[in-house]
Amino acid sequence: MTVFQDLVKVYDDNQDMIGKFEQDQFKNDYTLLPASHVSVRVQIEVTLNKDGQFYTARQLDKPGETTVIPATIHSANRASNIAAHPLQDKIKYVAGDYSEYATNDKKAKAYHEDYQDIFGQWVQSKFSNARLIAIEKYQEKNSLIKDLISAGVVTLDSGKLTSKDRDAYVRFDVYDDNPESIWRDTEMYQSWTKFYGQLLKEKTPLNIDYLTGKLVPITKLIEKNINPATSGAKLISANDSSNFTYRGMFLGDDFYSIGYLESQKMTHALKWLIQRQALKSDSRVYLFWSEGNSNDSVAQTAKSLTSGITDWQTQKYQLLSQSKGQGDTGQQISHAYNSRLLGLTSDIEYGKLVHIIFLDAATTGRMATVYYNFMDTKIFKENIEHWAKNCGVIINDGGGQHIYTPTINQLISSAYKVGRGGQRYETLKKHALGEMIVAITTGQSISGDLLTVIQHRLAKPQGYDALHQWYNDLYNFAAAFNYNQKGGKKNMALNIDNHDRSYLFGRLLALANDMEERVLYQRQSANSNVSSRLTTALRFMTNFSNQPATTWKRINESIVQSYFGSLSAGSQHYYLGQVTDILDLLEDHGMTDEPLTPQYLTGFASQYVYNHKKQDKKTSLQTEA
Repeated sequence: MTVFQDLVKVYDDNQDMIGKFEQDQFKNDYTLLPASHVSVRVQIEVTLNKDGQFYTARQLDKPGETTVIPATIHSANRASNIAAHPLQDKIKYVAGDYSEYATNDKKAKAYHEDYQDIFGQWVQSKFSNARLIAIEKYQEKNSLIKDLISAGVVTLDSGKLTSKDRDAYVRFDVYDDNPESIWRDTEMYQSWTKFYGQLLKEKTPLNIDYLTGKLVPITKLIEKNINPATSGAKLISANDSSNFTYRGMFLGDDFYSIGYLESQKMTHALKWLIQRQALKSDSRVYLFWSEGNSNDSVAQTAKSLTSGITDWQTQKYQLLSQSKGQGDTGQQISHAYNSRLLGLTSDIEYGKLVHIIFLDAATTGRMATVYYNFMDTKIFKENIEHWAKNCGVIINDGGGQHIYTPTINQLISSAYKVGRGGQRYETLKKHALGEMIVAITTGQSISGDLLTVIQHRLAKPQGYDALHQWYNDLYNFAAAFNYNQKGGKKNMALNIDNHDRSYLFGRLLALANDMEERVLYQRQSANSNVSSRLTTALRFMTNFSNQPATTWKRINESIVQSYFGSLSAGSQHYYLGQVTDILDLLEDHGMTDEPLTPQYLTGFASQYVYNHKKQDKKTSLQTEA
């Protein structure tokens, strides 16, 4: 199946969601649109009584602006051409007296005539109803603008409508026994859909729909406004009227042929999915969906990749508090953490498909499918859990220790964001986001390019505005590096069995940094005039990564001469023992100036966290003694 057929299936499987309004994160209403309908922003609401008499009118504020209205093939795709929506539309279409207040508009009468033509056919059909008849009675009076002026909704400028009011949308409602507004009335939806479907069969030549193989009314006009960020972009478009691209292969424009109803289903399904569950970055959307009850779980799991899981953090703290008193080791924390992960995707059913599509606007009018893939839910679930179990590093906080797993956005920010970002960052972000989503969902390693960029930034701590930002990026890098190593829980905490040369040098640097950091903190506490600055270890980090043996000698001499003697006896014993153990492991083969691999940063991070691990009072007193 193609992505278009997959989207048609989404529409068919979710018929019960048509007309059921939900709200997105910005409190905007949305629904799965009925066929032959569009959603627009409406500025004016006019209410009539059941006899077609003007009742009231009001300006709409933003929360009430989104309105579902009937549309034709041509009105849904209009630009500057005249093509009326059949019921609710702009003032220049629905107002019979518009020409009286827009004398300089040469098309003034043509707008309303086109509206009356399509609206009149609907009202006179067997699909009409009492509400439509009431609106028709009102339209016969040609007094809409006069009534709006009397109601104080519209004001004139030198006897004419302002350009803003000319393009204001008007929606009609009828005050009757039906409590549902016209634009949310499913019976009204069905009335127009059935009428227009019959009209198309009568007036549109039948042809083969390439999606279904059936002989149906087709369209070359595919609806726009699918993605709000690229409102003019269409899923399918072509402007080769001379048949140059496919010459010799097709006659005329037969290179694509989509049934009208199928085109409505696939565009409306895609728009609904984007509004409901898409991830967005700049002009690009990243969309995941599945079938049945698995859909919401798949969408939530996908969002967790970029923005994290709020309740997950709470669960981790609860699990950590339960394990207190049993030894606060990295292995125990990892075990509790992984137990939580097993429930993360538990609602995803096996035997279904997960669809993944990335969309962007190649040009103003064309939507590009940047990436499309589908996989079994079992594979998707396993790859997400593999990411969460391996991409992590143990850090300290007020509650002790827990495993920190960065989101994709945090990793991308560590690599490319400078200051507040800007358009260059947004462009880099949307490309990197796509690459990382593909890597994670298919079980591949994170791009080495992204890790290299973070590594180079970390090698220059002096380039950061605040030191805590540098440590955040360090933890992000260490977590991502651990994922690529696929070592699981053993790489998340300090691993004394890891004798990799770069890892050991990173541990040395962290110890030197910590010794100086402790003494500087003591001096600042005793004397407020002592300024805060980077430690020698951090200032020499670039040199250290390129010439570790020579640079370590310089750092060590600085520490011994200026800071080591200021430490307490217990701290001296601890640091001396740690440094001696590492030097013994490096002595035979590692104490050279061969440049370090990126693993020195993970060694630094794990040693730093270990040095600052909270200890109970008894252990702390024994250490000092």
